[in-house]
Amino acid sequence: MKKTRTEVGHMSSAIRFIHSADLHLDSLFKTKGDLPAALLEKLRASTFEAFDRLIEACLYHEVDFLLIAGDLYNEEMRSLKAQVHLRRGFERLEEKGIHVFMGYGNHDYTKGAKYPITFPDHVHIFSGETVESFVYEKKGEQLARIYGFSYENREVRGRKVQEYQPVGNSFYHIAMLHGSLETNTDHDVYAPFSMEELKNKGMDYWALGHIHKRESLSDDPPIIYPGNIQGRSRKEPGEKGCYLIEHQEGIWTTEFLPLHSFTYEAARASCDHIEEPQELEGVLEEIKKRFLKTETAVMLTITLSSKAGKLRYWWMEGIVQEWMDLVNEAEDLDRQDWVWVEQIIIEDRPAWNEEELVNSHHFTGELLRTVHQVDEEQLEEWLTPLFSHRKVSKYVQPLSEEEKQEAIEMAKSLTVERLLGSEGGNLENS
Repeated sequence: MKKTRTEVGHMSSAIRFIHSADLHLDSLFKTKGDLPAALLEKLRASTFEAFDRLIEACLYHEVDFLLIAGDLYNEEMRSLKAQVHLRRGFERLEEKGIHVFMGYGNHDYTKGAKYPITFPDHVHIFSGETVESFVYEKKGEQLARIYGFSYENREVRGRKVQEYQPVGNSFYHIAMLHGSLETNTDHDVYAPFSMEELKNKGMDYWALGHIHKRESLSDDPPIIYPGNIQGRSRKEPGEKGCYLIEHQEGIWTTEFLPLHSFTYEAARASCDHIEEPQELEGVLEEIKKRFLKTETAVMLTITLSSKAGKLRYWWMEGIVQEWMDLVNEAEDLDRQDWVWVEQIIIEDRPAWNEEELVNSHHFTGELLRTVHQVDEEQLEEWLTPLFSHRKVSKYVQPLSEEEKQEAIEMAKSLTVERLLGSEGGNLENS
């Protein structure tokens, strides 16, 4: 829990709300390999379960209102299942007089909604890409004015921050913005802003969305990304949830509330000490035990390293994958703290010297020189037919730069290993 003293409105006008964003309901999870039907169902249900916990948190903490800063749905088409689930949650809040303020983001932009449903009257939705505001009244007084906008199209490149301006006599001015810092290099930069712009706008609180990693950018005024409510791939690790925000007697209190059904985690282990493939079972089980202590379900990526070259050989022979499958088969998915090994990454020094091969007249050297010349444009040309395929594109997401490099490195290693043999071969005679 974090506390910051600021001067806002009348000292006696307390306010309490929850700030959430990026629900991505009904997401198709990006997984490695085939998963059991029971586990796939748990993954698909997790965003809905996280939303249910969000509603429970609002009720338990008796908040004044809930903020959802964009991307309620994972796609612009908005499945009927997701819309009805949202409505039912909002109806529970309505019974307790808890209001909802929300805007749509780049994933669920309004022009893509074909069959939207109607929400209760206490749900206030920003209608378009022009910044507007709603007044929240409590006990007959204007306690807060909430500002924001919705994406009408997938991309909003303009500086929407310039449209925010406090108006009226509310005690609190709270701005919602689904966008990113102009200097951000990890995500597509939509509705860009600078920290200076946000701080100079005279808002008491900035409720941000779009970036899935939670982060507090400023204490005065509070400027916060809550992150998404449920991780959906290993690129979104750790706890996921929302923030409980309170201002009373000049002090802002911010508290992170976890909502996830499971987390994505990563672990590393050295295999220098093992000699036989059967010893991998003990290594994997020991890693799993670490996460059983966390008392939460985990999708786990394990990186195994070795200087002996044996791991790469075992991986090529399918032994590493088989041990991973056997360890997973023994997992009880009915437990609340299940741990599933989703992927094993091998970091093994190969038995061949890449620099030596590249500079040789060996055929493998010619192959490596060709691989080194592959640029991003050429790689995109090869991948586009797959990711733009009408049927395939529904189930796969474009590769990140990291994943592209992983694929190239793995393909390179596999090819060279096959050409030279698992022990490195002989450059003179291969």
